[in-house]
Amino acid sequence: MNIKHITKKLCAYSIAAVLSVCCLLTGSPAAADTMSDLEAKQNKLDKQLKDAEAGLAKYKSEAEESEEYLKEYDNKMKLQEEQVENVQQQIELCEADIAELEKTIEETQTEVDEGIEQFRQRLRVLYMSGSDSMASVLAGSTNFYDMLARMEFVERVSKHDNDLIDGLNAQISELEADKEELNQKLENLEAKKAEKEAYYEELRETYNNHAETKKMQEAKAEDYRKRANEIEAEQQKVEEELQAEIRRLQEEAERKRKEEEERRKKEEEERRKAAEAANTEYVPEEYTPMVSYSETGFIWPVPTVRNMTDGYGNRWIVEEQRNNFHKGIDITKPGCGGTAVVASAGGTVIQAGDKGNGYGNCVIIDHGGGVSTLYAHNSSLAVSVGDTVSQGQTISYIGHTGYAYGDHCHFEVRIDGQHTNPLNYVNINN
Repeated sequence: MNIKHITKKLCAYSIAAVLSVCCLLTGSPAAADTMSDLEAKQNKLDKQLKDAEAGLAKYKSEAEESEEYLKEYDNKMKLQEEQVENVQQQIELCEADIAELEKTIEETQTEVDEGIEQFRQRLRVLYMSGSDSMASVLAGSTNFYDMLARMEFVERVSKHDNDLIDGLNAQISELEADKEELNQKLENLEAKKAEKEAYYEELRETYNNHAETKKMQEAKAEDYRKRANEIEAEQQKVEEELQAEIRRLQEEAERKRKEEEERRKKEEEERRKAAEAANTEYVPEEYTPMVSYSETGFIWPVPTVRNMTDGYGNRWIVEEQRNNFHKGIDITKPGCGGTAVVASAGGTVIQAGDKGNGYGNCVIIDHGGGVSTLYAHNSSLAVSVGDTVSQGQTISYIGHTGYAYGDHCHFEVRIDGQHTNPLNYVNINN
C-alpha cells in the first residue's frame, strides 16, 4: 500500500471518527446506539492504528534495509578507494621508472655523441697529418714488423670505435624499447585508474541514492509514528467516552431496577389492600431479586473451556505484526465454536447484539456497584437488553464475529467503565 493511499485512508477514517463524535454530542441516538457508535469508532481507530503501524513497520524495515545497503556500499567504496590509490601508486612508480630510463637514455646518448666526436677528432688528426689512408700509415713503417704493428693498431682503434658506437646504439635501442614498454604500462594503468574511478563514482551515486531513499523512508516512518501516536491518543479518548457511556448505562439500569422495585412494591401493596378489602387471603407474588456479585463472586464464563490464550495487557499480534493492549482475556480451544458462554455473575443485560464494531455479537452485563462484564465475538446470543440474568445462565455461544481471528470468548471486567484485569475476579478453576 503506498503512502498516498494510506494517507487518504487515514483521512477518511478521521472524518468518519469526527462525524461519530458529532453524533454523540447531539445526544440524538438512543443509549444502545450511542454505545454502538463509540464501539464502532473504537473499531475504526483500531483499523487506522493497524494501517499506521503496518506503514511504520514497513518503512522502518525498509530504512533498516537501506542502512544495510549503505554499510555495504560504504565498504565497497572504501575498497575501491584503496584500489584507485594502489593504481595511482603504480602509476607514480611507472612514471619514476620512465623518468629514470629517460635520464639513462640521455646519459647513454651523451656517451654515443662523445664517442662519435672522439672518432671524428681522430679522423681529423689523421687528415691534418696527411695520413688519410691505410697506405700512408704503412708507408711510414720502418720495417715489416712495424708495418704489421701499425696495421693491427689501426684495426684495433677502428674496431674499438665501431664496437663502442654499436654497443651504445644497442643500449639506446634497448632503453627505448623499455621506455616504450613502460609507456604502454603507464597507458594501461591510466585506463585502469579511469575505470576504477568510474566504478567508484557509480558506487558513490548508488550510495547517495540509498542515503536519499533511507532519508525518505525514515521520514515516512516518522510520519506513521506520529499518526500512530495521534490514533492512540484518540483511542484513549474514545475509551474514556466508552467508559462514561457504560457508566451511564449502568446508572440507567440501576435507576430502572429501583423504579421496578418501587413499582413492584406499590403493586404488591395495592394487591394486599385489595385482598383485605375483599376479605380474602393475601398471597405475596413470588419475587427473586437480582443477586449481588458481592454475594456470589464471579465464575469462569465458559465452564467447558478451561484454556486461556491471551491475557490482559500488552500483547504481540502475529497476524498484524504489531503490539496491542488487550483489554480482557481470550478463552478458546480447538473446536470450541458454538460452546455455551454463561454469566460470570448475576445482573442486568445493558447491551446485546452486533453493532458493526470490533466486538461482533457482544453482551454487556451490569452487576451493580459500578461493575460490569463483557463477552465478545459470540456466534449468537441467548439474551436481550433489559434481561435479568443469574450467575451461570447461558447468555451466548462462542464464535468469531467482529474483529477476531478464530473462535473464542473475549471476556472483560470493567469497574465504573474502566477495563481491568479479569483474572483479579475470575479463576480458571472456579
